[in-house]
Amino acid sequence: MHPRKQKILFVGEAVTLAHVARPYTLAAALPAADYDIHLAAAPRFEHLYQSRDIHYHPLLTKSSADFLHAVDNGKPLYRSEEYLAYVEDELRLIQDLDPDLIVGDFRHSLGISATLAGKPLINLINAYWSPCRQPAPLPVPELAKLNLHRLPLMPRLMRWITPLAIRLLVAPLNRARAHYGLAPFANCFDAWSHGDQVLYYDAPELVPLSPLPAHHHYLGPVTWSPGGALPDWWPQLQDRPTVYLSLGSSGNLTLLPMLIDQLLGEGLQVIASSGGRQRLPQRPGLFCADFLPGEAAAARADLVIGNGGSPTSYQALQQGTPVIGIPSNMDQLLAMRHIEAYGAGAMLRRSQVEAGQLPSLLRRMLATPSYRQRAEQLARHFAACQPHATFRQVLQQFDTQSARPAKPATKRERIMP
Repeated sequence: MHPRKQKILFVGEAVTLAHVARPYTLAAALPAADYDIHLAAAPRFEHLYQSRDIHYHPLLTKSSADFLHAVDNGKPLYRSEEYLAYVEDELRLIQDLDPDLIVGDFRHSLGISATLAGKPLINLINAYWSPCRQPAPLPVPELAKLNLHRLPLMPRLMRWITPLAIRLLVAPLNRARAHYGLAPFANCFDAWSHGDQVLYYDAPELVPLSPLPAHHHYLGPVTWSPGGALPDWWPQLQDRPTVYLSLGSSGNLTLLPMLIDQLLGEGLQVIASSGGRQRLPQRPGLFCADFLPGEAAAARADLVIGNGGSPTSYQALQQGTPVIGIPSNMDQLLAMRHIEAYGAGAMLRRSQVEAGQLPSLLRRMLATPSYRQRAEQLARHFAACQPHATFRQVLQQFDTQSARPAKPATKRERIMP
């Protein structure tokens, strides 16, 4: 008689590609002989699903446009009513599947539904959102209609703004938790990093943390790249300085034509991926596609320009290629803060790109060997992480008996600290 497979429900919050691609990548690497694998997400990124060993389930998710609008305008990412709708949808799925454990990426409502269903939760997140982070004010935010970072006093004001901001960010989630009789979180760092096991998509050399609780672990970068052959134009690439440009699913597309103009104006060869969000014109020196194999493009390039977020930036650094990040949200700002501090990249704000500061930064980075040296050093640290092996070790802590509580937590148990 064969032992019962461990049933795992992966949940990705499909407001951006990364929050589905990363859990999908971990799920697809698991052997189907040992695991009964399920992935729940909104179907908008279903083009990335290639594994036939994964069972797919649609899940309620707000639109990417609404999410990015909230990010760009400094509004709460979710309303408490949206969290409540998420929880009810998740509970229906959990009741139907009865998984042994749940793995979530940026799905904050799982902290409620997993508790109510009595299921253990593995939380996947970047280490710069950890409550164990080194204390520092948040960066000055990048907002669509305000260039706050240009105000001289803003960096100093963030010391006082940060404590208020991290409490306000978690307020809608806390209202949803109160609806179900669950205790509130003190701030967004505690909330975003909540789980029975918490795994960080980072290496300790890049994002160092204070001593971690026993259930927190560095996983290492988990990157995804579309499959398939290289584009037909790949053999036409010339042996000259090259930049790979990809703003991902959440970068500021209004900057794309300007970036291409400035890159071509510097005489650089440009490989560009639009993510299917914008059609790019054919121009001499510009090679573009909707999607590209990111590892190959980053390895071919001398620099990678992206939105500064960890998915594209870490993919570049895994190839030893330095990055320029143009962030449009706090997650990207935090990622670039660490990459810049390590010396493997540099950050430009939207207004700095508009002011024409990219060409001088390009010339400086291409002429400074230390950027590539630091990126290559990070590539070695990233390679040592072995995220898939670490992930399986964590899964082994949840055998089919210990991962299936006899009953869901009672309300009294839920409000215990």
